Amino acid sequence: MAKVMDPLVTILVVVFRDRDELLKIVQSVIPFLRSELEIVVVDGFSQDGTVEVLEELGDRVAYWVSEPDRGIYDAMNKGLRVSRGTYILHLNAGDRLLEVPWDDLRRCAADRIDVVCCRVLLDSREKFVCRTSLLSKLDNTWHHQGTFYRRAAHLGYDASYRMAADFDHNQRLLRNGCTIRDLPAIVADHEGGGISMLETGHKEIYRSVRANFGPLYLQLSRLRFGLLDLRRWLRAKVQ
Repeated sequence: MAKVMDPLVTILVVVFRDRDELLKIVQSVIPFLRSELEIVVVDGFSQDGTVEVLEELGDRVAYWVSEPDRGIYDAMNKGLRVSRGTYILHLNAGDRLLEVPWDDLRRCAADRIDVVCCRVLLDSREKFVCRTSLLSKLDNTWHHQGTFYRRAAHLGYDASYRMAADFDHNQRLLRNGCTIRDLPAIVADHEGGGISMLETGHKEIYRSVRANFGPLYLQLSRLRFGLLDLRRWLRAKVQ
């Protein structure tokens, strides 16, 4: 019997009480379905018809579970444990898949690249371009919905963070010397208005920076966000 090959990409979707949005996310992925791609859905025990949607989607979703969890990052960790793809891409509420750079990802897999950074559209307009530099130790310069993580190199998410565990994961990867490749593909459309830019999110960013790179980088990170806040204030005054 021929060995069944693991897919190249897992699209990991975490959802809670948002059946309509789940359906829209999966519908954006379905045109890309092939043996090299699987969809994994982790639902936080929704009672709004989400399970019925998953049942109707049938084998287009390779794996799904609906059970209580301890928050979004706990749910992501559950999904990571059952994913089979060489690379993991996260899509959540408000996200749509636009492109899968198959050939580039195959080359990255052959080269054992740990992090593949792609572009993301923000609210279907502005393009987010990832950067990897000194700034990556101070702020989140990779977009979660544009970053393919090699599953074998993934460190898991620290669920004690409410909003910034993805940033903390990126920092731990950088600290460990992960290999990174930047691609020009625009792979997803992300709707703004998430939780990561709330004040608590900034506090968690500072916590991660200090834990991973020390007090000097913490001060630089505080300075960066202070300057960004000042720039936003000045723009608001001009308008």
